[in-house]
Amino acid sequence: MRGYVYLSAAAAIWGGMYVISKVALDVIPAFVLLWLRYTVALVVLALVLKVRHQPWPRDRRTWLWYAAVGGVGYAVSIGAQFLGTAWTSAHLGALVTTSSPVFAALMARWSGEQVGGRVWTAVIIALAGVGLVVGGDVIPGSAVATAGALVNPGTTASSLGSLLLFWAGVGCLVVAAATWAGMSVLVQRAESRLPASESDPLVLTAGALVTGWVMVTPIAFMQGMAVGWPALWRILTTPEALGSVLYLGLISTALAFFLWNAGVQYASAARANLFLALQPVVGGLLGHWTLAEPLRLTFCVGGAAVLVGLWIAAGTQPGRSES
Repeated sequence: MRGYVYLSAAAAIWGGMYVISKVALDVIPAFVLLWLRYTVALVVLALVLKVRHQPWPRDRRTWLWYAAVGGVGYAVSIGAQFLGTAWTSAHLGALVTTSSPVFAALMARWSGEQVGGRVWTAVIIALAGVGLVVGGDVIPGSAVATAGALVNPGTTASSLGSLLLFWAGVGCLVVAAATWAGMSVLVQRAESRLPASESDPLVLTAGALVTGWVMVTPIAFMQGMAVGWPALWRILTTPEALGSVLYLGLISTALAFFLWNAGVQYASAARANLFLALQPVVGGLLGHWTLAEPLRLTFCVGGAAVLVGLWIAAGTQPGRSES
């Protein structure tokens, strides 16, 4: 049960993150914001490790595991999600990235782990629920308008470019979903292959974030150069931007990444990633409460389907005690 609580809490935090991110991304470039999130999170996690008198691992093999988790999950997956959402839509981003449990189940089968019919049933029901929650605004109007570009000889080059950019965005979202599932599998493998002190969720999260931070830094630097450092500094010193960065770094990164890595160690990768389906549900509820966004009947039905899917998955036997 503990693992389900961790996973639900992480997914709920990320689901509510879009309200804060909406404010921050209006004024801060995406990868600069991601770099700031990781910087704040790393400082906090390093301080917690120091207070707990928990040393950083020195073994090279351990850091290779951390690099794999951070590179695949915190650099490639999050970066691909940013690009994919920017080139398509937030609705499509929510739908495609929550397909992560499908990839996790396929990876589990490939590695010899048994994935029962009950898990697949839970995945299908939950993803159908996400589709209803997200609604019909999945494909942007511009992409629909240019959908005939491949068959219409009179289509302009700009329309064809928009279509290609849209499908490139879809590809990025698929990569984001697959690599997040891969990261979850890597976390489980690290937990079984590293000493307990080095696979501790807090230490593992901090170590993996180091890799993510290093890989994101060059892209963030280029975005900062494009905006201009004086202008960026003026933006970051406003109370709204500063508060958003601190929240995203402390809660959405340090705390949520720790909770996710802790939860993944208690459940199979397929069942763990299924909890990502809670993100659009929580995001929609918070959007309704804080931004007065309307809740459709399809949202309510879809949210119920997500909960049913999670309930079915929770009834399967875990790979490790969850008491």
